[in-house]
Amino acid sequence: MKKYKSVLLAGCLSGLLFWVSGCQTSSKHLEEGRRLMRENKWKEAVAELNKAVEANPSNTEALNARGVAYFQLKDYQNAALDYDQAIAADSAVYLPFFNRAKLKLAQNDFEAAIRDFSKATQLAPDSAEVFLNRGFVYAQLHLPQQASADFDKAIQLDNDNPESYYVRGNLKLEQKDFGAAILDYEKAVGLRAKFPEAFFNMGLAQNMSGNREAACLHFKQAQKLGYADAKDAIEAFCK
Repeated sequence: MKKYKSVLLAGCLSGLLFWVSGCQTSSKHLEEGRRLMRENKWKEAVAELNKAVEANPSNTEALNARGVAYFQLKDYQNAALDYDQAIAADSAVYLPFFNRAKLKLAQNDFEAAIRDFSKATQLAPDSAEVFLNRGFVYAQLHLPQQASADFDKAIQLDNDNPESYYVRGNLKLEQKDFGAAILDYEKAVGLRAKFPEAFFNMGLAQNMSGNREAACLHFKQAQKLGYADAKDAIEAFCK
């Protein structure tokens, strides 16, 4: 009996050591895969992340990262499979839901994107990026009240992101609330001086509110920053 117990214990320890070794190997390949992703070497990253998943098939981070790499390669089918597997491995992590939502958005499946973004907001209620992206989808679905609430939340969580002010400004512009739109565009360009889209849309809001002088100033700034549509606006309103 003692001999049997010792053999069983040895087997358990051996299995544990194998599992730990596999996890360490997986983590090593995951970090290398992430390094390649930072260099935009997506195919090489997939090859490295394959090794991470082979070493530990339930490595949620590796599955999610490989999904991102596939997404960048526009291999949406494999990206979806990886996000699904990452969620199956650990449904308490928000990133696979967030990234799957962005995949659904790229496929124009707005309803599915909303579902995944909403799940991500539950798992990561302090992530401004999640609320910003869901707000964008709500805006695409012509749900301005929900979009505005999400943009407000994104700004509350991170008031230094010019994109949040820009998209909220666009929503206000669409609603013909020109004063509020201008304030948001001003904040956006204050945070990012080289933001031609914000300068151009601020010009539109100012022109529509009757301040043509300021509008032309911002159309010209947008043109200076390389925004192609600014030329037509200058021709139409500033001559």
